Amino acid sequence: MKNSDLQIADQIISNQINLERFTAGEKKRVIEILFQMQKELKVKLSGDLTDYGKARVTKLLKECTAVINEYYSGIQQELDLTGLAKQQAEVTQRAIASIGLDVSLPSASVLKAMVSDTLLQGAPLADWWAKQADDTAFKFAAQVRQGVAQSETMQEIITRIAGSKKHGTTGIMEVSRRNASALVHDSIMKISGDANMAVYQDNIDIMKGYRWLSTLDSITCIKCVARSGLQWDLKLNPIGHSIPFVRQGDLHTNCRCPIVPILKSYRELGINIDEMKPGTRSSDLGQVPADMSFDAFLKRHDANYVDELLGKGKAQLWRDGKITLSQLISQEGRPLTLNELKAA
Repeated sequence: MKNSDLQIADQIISNQINLERFTAGEKKRVIEILFQMQKELKVKLSGDLTDYGKARVTKLLKECTAVINEYYSGIQQELDLTGLAKQQAEVTQRAIASIGLDVSLPSASVLKAMVSDTLLQGAPLADWWAKQADDTAFKFAAQVRQGVAQSETMQEIITRIAGSKKHGTTGIMEVSRRNASALVHDSIMKISGDANMAVYQDNIDIMKGYRWLSTLDSITCIKCVARSGLQWDLKLNPIGHSIPFVRQGDLHTNCRCPIVPILKSYRELGINIDEMKPGTRSSDLGQVPADMSFDAFLKRHDANYVDELLGKGKAQLWRDGKITLSQLISQEGRPLTLNELKAA
């Protein structure tokens, strides 16, 4: 990994940290919207529901579904993903330009179209929000109907919806808030990753390929651990391995690991200067050499840490030198079981 690539990667990682802080704020805003929705639904449920006939309950649930759909549509309007794409593209442009290269920026229209066409794990973002609205409305209606059928009081039915801290019960709205929070995170990370790729592809003349950069801490998943440091060429073909390329945000939910560029060397670009001195990157050990592999990172930790991250069986195979971290997943990118690993 060239020192210039390391400097760019370090800036992209620093931006990921800021992006996580931004995501936390956006999650909070969405959670507040859903709490307001919960209050409005409680008002809709006021009265003695046990006196409601079937037709009246159906009418009530139709009104509640309309409220749910309205709030979820409002959430999508609250998230300025086009503005986020523009900001992230500018951050990535500055990161590459910091090593002294001229870097172009995708146009506003290109970024806007990119956001409109963004797919999260194969489906448009709008479809994910619509699915969450439908799921919430379905579960809400099911709980209300069940409560009415069992002649429960209004408070008991509301507890089904909102939960009760006093009784330690989780209502369906808590699940909806968790799902929305995860979708906010994944949407932001996906748009950020796509904005990065748009910058890379707009400057393909100075690039050689792409590298997966896994976050060095204990909550990085096995899929990302196995991809740490892997490279692909400009046509997205694997370099020195067989793991397929996956865009940032499409590997799994709550992924935090960015894809960074592999640039041509200064001399390959016709610039007669030496490469830059190496820097550092963040980890749960503090600052470590920027080119530290996940393998070297794990060797700095004790056995309990590695066992917790990889699982005891896989960790022991790794310590014994019987597997590499990239062998934790199959050639198709699917995590392997311990028995599959032993048979490999």
